[in-house]
Amino acid sequence: MKPPIFLGGMFKSGTSLLRAMLGQHRNIASGLETYWFEVNVGAGTGRGGEPLADHLARLAAYYKLPLNDVEAMAKGARDAEGFLDAFMTAVARAAGKARWAEKTPGNITQSARIRARWPRSPLLHIVRDPRDVYASLCEAKKWNSPVEFGSRWCAMFAGADAGVQAGTLTNANYLEVRYETLVLAPEATMRAIVAFVGEEWDPACAGFTGRDDEFQIVREKTGKASTTLARMREPLSEGRVGLWRAVPVAELDAVRAFAHKQGLGPRYDRIVAATESAVGGADPRR
Repeated sequence: MKPPIFLGGMFKSGTSLLRAMLGQHRNIASGLETYWFEVNVGAGTGRGGEPLADHLARLAAYYKLPLNDVEAMAKGARDAEGFLDAFMTAVARAAGKARWAEKTPGNITQSARIRARWPRSPLLHIVRDPRDVYASLCEAKKWNSPVEFGSRWCAMFAGADAGVQAGTLTNANYLEVRYETLVLAPEATMRAIVAFVGEEWDPACAGFTGRDDEFQIVREKTGKASTTLARMREPLSEGRVGLWRAVPVAELDAVRAFAHKQGLGPRYDRIVAATESAVGGADPRR
């Protein structure tokens, strides 16, 4: 089996969209987030410290694998990486695919662990205009203050930058993908991504018409589903570019000021400038 693919990036940056489009490839299996790096098989805990049994039951339901099999994978694993490898390999085999991809936003901060276990795995980092990320989170009423958002945004990008500085993220194994490019030029963007991960082009990756199954199963198993999964029921659209125009200028200024205070202001400004260069977007209210 070819080395697995990891995807990550700030919440509301298009990680789910990229994962879904890549998972349409005939050779690549993927699915909902596993939060593998929060699993501690020795301590018996899963995401956020919840009982491992609950975490495993949810994954088995989401991926439609027998719970007994998933529990046996965890019991036989020495660590979270071992469990993830066994679990996602089973997912790929069940789908009749030769390879798997895992998307959890925080993967972008886990490059050291990924490299230690899967040294040849590509890591895709989807990057979106931070103003639009903030606007999207405001819509979802989650982390919707400049400080809450700024803290998480800076943590994600500091983690990615640390991987670059440590040499665990290099030009050979790390690719930044712009959300705006993905939605404005999906086929060209996906062709570049598919080539980067070492696969032949599959036209199934060229677009996205929406999917309802993940929304339904998450709501069935948990009683709720995220705004991201609700949005994933819709076809690919350019309509999510430029959401920041509805956000008060003072809030956007506060977000930018927080990034500068944390030493990530230049990174923030480069992303915004690249967006404005590609699609327009200087704030007319200034």
